[in-house]
Amino acid sequence: MLLVIYVHIHLQRIILHYSVEMGITTNSKEDVKNSVDNELSPDANGPQAPQVVIPATPVDRFWLKKLIQKHSNDERLVPYYKTLHAKYPILKDKALVVAPMVDQSDLPFRILCRNYNANLCFTPMVHAKMYHQKISYRRKFWSHTNGTPKEDRPLIVQLCGSDKEHLLYTINDIIHSAGGVDGIDLNCGCPQTIAKRGVYGAFLLEKDNGNVIVDVVKFLVEQVGHLIPISVKVRILPSGVEDSLKLYGRLVDAGASMLTIHGRTRLQKAMKTGQSDWDAIRRVVQLYGGPSGIPIVANGGISNLDDVRECLEYTGVDGIMSSEGILEYPPLFTETGTEAVQNQRTGPGRVQITRDFLDICRTYPPDEGGQGNGIKCVRGHVHRYLHEDLKARNDVRKMIAYAQDLETLHKACDEIQKMHDDTSTPGSSPHVVAKEELSWYMRHRVVEKNADGTSMTALEKKLAKNREVNQFTEEQLEEMKDGERAGSVAHIFGCSIDDGGGNGDEGCSGNGDGRQCW
Repeated sequence: MLLVIYVHIHLQRIILHYSVEMGITTNSKEDVKNSVDNELSPDANGPQAPQVVIPATPVDRFWLKKLIQKHSNDERLVPYYKTLHAKYPILKDKALVVAPMVDQSDLPFRILCRNYNANLCFTPMVHAKMYHQKISYRRKFWSHTNGTPKEDRPLIVQLCGSDKEHLLYTINDIIHSAGGVDGIDLNCGCPQTIAKRGVYGAFLLEKDNGNVIVDVVKFLVEQVGHLIPISVKVRILPSGVEDSLKLYGRLVDAGASMLTIHGRTRLQKAMKTGQSDWDAIRRVVQLYGGPSGIPIVANGGISNLDDVRECLEYTGVDGIMSSEGILEYPPLFTETGTEAVQNQRTGPGRVQITRDFLDICRTYPPDEGGQGNGIKCVRGHVHRYLHEDLKARNDVRKMIAYAQDLETLHKACDEIQKMHDDTSTPGSSPHVVAKEELSWYMRHRVVEKNADGTSMTALEKKLAKNREVNQFTEEQLEEMKDGERAGSVAHIFGCSIDDGGGNGDEGCSGNGDGRQCW
């Protein structure tokens, strides 16, 4: 008899659920839930019935692959598919992803990366509360009039926040705008203190033992999961891989359509960046990926196509996401700089990349169309592209830091090009693009040995020199390391003078060498 009751209640819940979805009943989903839950409540005259668990909405295991295939006829990608993907079969139907980066993965940058084999991009993080409450912020980060340009697809919008109302409003507003988007991602990766105050990013994974983010994912999947994939970008928990795997499983059970795993903890940032844990990512694939799981994307430790292929082979992921590597050199997903070409740069040089980017900014003005923080974004990109050259040209660095228009930044390129062409200095030789290497990306990764046998990164060595020359206090040096006062150390780090500061409601802000939020 009890079994019959359970079957009856289970069927009633399903019928009521679809009645709401199809508009057959005027009851809300909450009314439906309450009416069924009342039937499951303890009865004074009988035993308490066990809770009936309705599984999360099934995820199409191949939705990411289908999305990549759908856009495979993009004329910018076809040459790479015919050559590079044919040469390296492991790249076939894999997502080569531009990461969501605050103030950095703006529209012109995404377009530039798409010219070089990137087949999926994320927007910069959009703060759901600010989007919901402030029209000015909404206009700043999303264009309802023009929507998503066709040349910027496929595109996933990343949101941050933990308030269900704000998140749901923002998602509905964006997915119903002109052009639409291809997915919604939740930021559970930002390691900055500002994210802790705003209750988002990597700190959200730890909030109430993960219950908050699991509940948010479940809610959003129930509300809009039938309209758009809901994915989550995560880091490894400070408490370890085992705890992380358990939490990831709960996110999958809640209905997450994809997990992007940054193989580092929130404590691994700036000069403590360290190696990305591909072993942990591999275990995620084994547990929650595969034929019956969901797509898993790897993030961290990617500097060129050799790293992309090695990570795909080792972890078995469905895609590779690059953040800092591609931020300095957008053609990262091409064969340039790999062993196949003797580690030489066969793609465009850094000055040409900068000019190409500035030209795209003319087509897509950075202060229009919901692209974020305007010229500030452009300055940051130019600094990273020319990072190696700016070490010897503090005057050009200042020019970039104070630039208010694209013309000034073009002049900065002209100055660097003159420096490359100048052979008048005794012993100098013409600049060779083939010998260019990553510079900004390596600032936390290059280990140099000291005379006493100890080691330090390139940036640590720079800070040590600044300590000697400028007599900074240890407290000031710590602030520089954390990137919390980018404005006061702009010329030391060679970054934009814009700090971005603010509070938890304003979200993170990127700068030349300071904060990271991915």
